[in-house]
Amino acid sequence: MRRWASWELRAAFARPMAETYGREVPAYNTLVDVANGVNAGVLARDGAAAERLGSIARVSAERHGAIRVGTPAELRDVARIFGALGMRPVGFYDLRDAARSAVPVISTAFRPTDPAELARNPFRMFTSMLVTDDRRFFSAELQGRLDAFLARRTLFPGELITLSAQASAARGLPDDDAERFLKLATAAFALSAEPVDRAWYTELEAVSAVAADIGGVAGTHINHLTPRVLDIDELYRRMSAHGITMIDSIQGPPRWAGPDVLLRQTSFRALAEPRSFAPGTDRWPPGRCGSVSARSRRAVSR
Repeated sequence: MRRWASWELRAAFARPMAETYGREVPAYNTLVDVANGVNAGVLARDGAAAERLGSIARVSAERHGAIRVGTPAELRDVARIFGALGMRPVGFYDLRDAARSAVPVISTAFRPTDPAELARNPFRMFTSMLVTDDRRFFSAELQGRLDAFLARRTLFPGELITLSAQASAARGLPDDDAERFLKLATAAFALSAEPVDRAWYTELEAVSAVAADIGGVAGTHINHLTPRVLDIDELYRRMSAHGITMIDSIQGPPRWAGPDVLLRQTSFRALAEPRSFAPGTDRWPPGRCGSVSARSRRAVSR
């Protein structure tokens, strides 16, 4: 029986996650197609210089996703699932202190840390956790109700956590277990169709849209999924030509002829994320879906 190594599980998980997200946010598929076209053009134009910060295979496969959870227990389960994929928590971010748009979460990023593992598959997932005891956002009374709501839900089935522990211990899984793990993990991060309590969701949204997205629903889901592109200026132009409404500018340093920079990014504007409200069939209006970005590890100097 074939055995899946951790990196193979990671690569196999990234593919259905992208397919799931593409169904939920069809503009993501356009983004990936445009990014691949841009990368192929840069490789044809620049040759080996285009791959100095990573092979074209790695650039094409690289994805940066984002999810949100509500409690330390949920975050521990996320760590177990990503640990099965050879991904470890790296860095700490306190978004409550963000200058422009403070939100009640702290965050880390799960990714491979070994260079060889990164070369095999560089998938990573930015993960935020709600901080319910921060009085800048939640009163003691609201915290009590929010904590009780979060304690009642189960984001990840026990079978998935058990398989995750087995995969981490053995650094992989046999065929049947691997397929079951991937099915359960993919389903756990898909957008839920379970009805939402309108009053509860609205009350949390008055505090923060992020708080409502985490604590106002029964599950978690991918907020954004980001490909890497070698010429983000060209991607921005092509996405706009496809009729996709982009944010006003490319974020990060301007295009220049100096040394490579760490990051420039852009995204298309948030799209409608349908929510069914109990007990009726009302749908949430547009604007609830997290944006999707394209990232570049260099500023193209042409």
